[in-house]
Amino acid sequence: MDELAGNRLARVAPDVSGGRHVTPRNVPLALANARFAVRALGGARREEWSVVSTLADQLCARQFRAGEDLCSPGQWPPGIWIVQDGIAEVAVGANGNRCVVQTLCRGDAFGLAPLMSGRRTPCRVHATTHVSALLWPAHEFLVQLERNPALARMLLHGLANRIVDGRVRLSTVLASSLEVRAARILLLEERDGVVPVSQATLASMIGASRPALNRVLRDFQRDRTIELQYRRIKLLDHDRLDDLAQSTTAPAQHELSRGPRIRQLHTGC
Repeated sequence: MDELAGNRLARVAPDVSGGRHVTPRNVPLALANARFAVRALGGARREEWSVVSTLADQLCARQFRAGEDLCSPGQWPPGIWIVQDGIAEVAVGANGNRCVVQTLCRGDAFGLAPLMSGRRTPCRVHATTHVSALLWPAHEFLVQLERNPALARMLLHGLANRIVDGRVRLSTVLASSLEVRAARILLLEERDGVVPVSQATLASMIGASRPALNRVLRDFQRDRTIELQYRRIKLLDHDRLDDLAQSTTAPAQHELSRGPRIRQLHTGC
């Protein structure tokens, strides 16, 4: 193992005591979890057996109640978290200065960039609902990163997708029109036709007040573009949202940018 990897291992605490440990009952379940993790981390459906077998041996299943932390600010993550069920929020700041950066739902991962860079995360990751997640402990991950070229290639692909996703999210915040920002964040946070996120969280993610965002969403609902439900939003007209999300001026003009469409860029977290 080279000196850089050794330094990363020395800095990252291997403590994985958070949450309640749930040991997979059998080998088929462990393999199913491993294949699920491979797809979440950017791998193909038929990833090399060395990657799948390693994950099957090292992943830990955890359960979190709403409000519990998966990772605290100013610390290194205990490993790579992969959400299987439920919703977690990644946020910076506290109280009135708190800002939600993104949400994590089924198939989303967190912790890869901090562990690979050796930098402490400024974010708090906490469960907003009951969360079932897989944890790849930091020490085991960093050892395998040095030993397994197939794993390194898979993670590079996943990191590239996350860079693209981060730029799309940045463009969402920088859009001048609240209608455009709202359309973009709805498409980015969609999971199977539904945005399972509260309006307060969405407003935080695009730098808007909740009342202002609510007015825009009610306009969308009157146009039958969305349907507002309790703590979630059902998307009814994806094409209209796509057109609005690509608009670079006032929403009524619907001038499309030359970039790829938002829904095609959504890669998870």
